[in-house]
Amino acid sequence: MRILHITKKYPGLIGGDACVVYNLKRQQVKLGYEVHVVTSKCEEIKDREVLKFGLREHSFNLDRITPRRVVSLVLLSLWGFKNLKKFKPDIIHSHSADIGFFISIVARLYGIPVINTCHGISFNDGHYMPLKRFAERGFLNYSGFKKVVAVDTKGMNDLYAAGIRNAVYVPNGIDIHRFKNRKKRENSKTKFLFVGRLEKQKGVIYLIKAAEVLKDRNDFEIIIVGEGSESDSLIRTVQELDLRGIIKFKGKVDEQILNEYYMGCDAFILPSLWEGMPLTLLEAAAAGMPIIASDVGGISSLFTNGENALIIEQKNAEALASAMLKLMRDNKLREKLGSNARGLAERFSWESTARDLNHIYREVIKIKI
Repeated sequence: MRILHITKKYPGLIGGDACVVYNLKRQQVKLGYEVHVVTSKCEEIKDREVLKFGLREHSFNLDRITPRRVVSLVLLSLWGFKNLKKFKPDIIHSHSADIGFFISIVARLYGIPVINTCHGISFNDGHYMPLKRFAERGFLNYSGFKKVVAVDTKGMNDLYAAGIRNAVYVPNGIDIHRFKNRKKRENSKTKFLFVGRLEKQKGVIYLIKAAEVLKDRNDFEIIIVGEGSESDSLIRTVQELDLRGIIKFKGKVDEQILNEYYMGCDAFILPSLWEGMPLTLLEAAAAGMPIIASDVGGISSLFTNGENALIIEQKNAEALASAMLKLMRDNKLREKLGSNARGLAERFSWESTARDLNHIYREVIKIKI
């Protein structure tokens, strides 16, 4: 089977979809398939095996509707017109609705079926601009996708509610073997970890406000890994609130260093305002970390409050501070949540994700136009 993945992001950029496509490609190659990846023209993406489309863009703008982004998507269609006949993929797997729509225009000409994975769904979420919500719903309904993949059960329900009847649920995987040998605490300070893009969506400002609530204590610190368009603003806020001794910004790090943070910190925090099924939560769970997360997206369909995570109300710094304090004070609770989270993560693997998608590919190819 010849598979073509088309994605906004690929490793070198921060984002769960980048990691998903990379790991899917790796597993599909192991299964003996020929796999190609086409991605955005961002200089942070260094992999020379991937092909790039569109105008040069900064990674911060890839999820925004801008004139430059629209031009890039039109250029993707032109790229497809020129190259799909040469590649002759059996199936195209797009990883965002806008990309899928523009490549589908050309794929129909060559009789190549397209499926799309929604790594997060915006059209039912008031946090997104109305234009973005309207556009995503239109792309999903009028692209002619043979299947639309949801990575969490809430996303699946949202797709069905929008009238998309060919939706299927395939959760993301995790490489459980990356996370072994948790470090023992070297001092009395509790280390909290956040990993992700520094964008409004991730709610890092509420983590900073929670730290302000607890700032009179000297028994905790917060490690923030990632970068984004909100980086400078968040750093300024930390300085203005005199939290530099508590909150440390580490920027973008490679996988080895990231693993060290997962294995060396005591708890993981994701204070997002909206989500699908964030890969960082599965990574933290695989590392055996107790988790504090907002009750948004598909998070509460996978994690259970008090059993394998502490689930809190979004945009509530006081609730977040209270949950952090609970973990600082209760070693047994930390151990219970971390152990149960690890058990949850062991149910997911990239091998099973690739197998599930393989069944979908074969079903779709049988009925291709």
